[in-house]
Amino acid sequence: MPSTTTGPTTVASSTAVASYPLAPLPWEELVTSALLGTDRRPPTAPGGQVPADGAGALLDAAALHTVRRRAGLLPAVAGARP
Repeated sequence: MPSTTTGPTTVASSTAVASYPLAPLPWEELVTSALLGTDRRPPTAPGGQVPADGAGALLDAAALHTVRRRAGLLPAVAGARP
């Protein structure tokens, strides 16, 4: 059975590149960059590239790390009904 779409589809452009690296930075590196400041300790990608917007890259990497961590959590046990 062929697949169909119900709405318009878009193709990602080559200019829409994520600002965070594919391999996540360790949490300790993110905390160190946040405490010392991105001017003194910019978050570097595994390839050694320093992003132009250090603060934005730090926030993106922290958000990515948090989402990946939360994705592995099990749902909480429901509370007793009143």
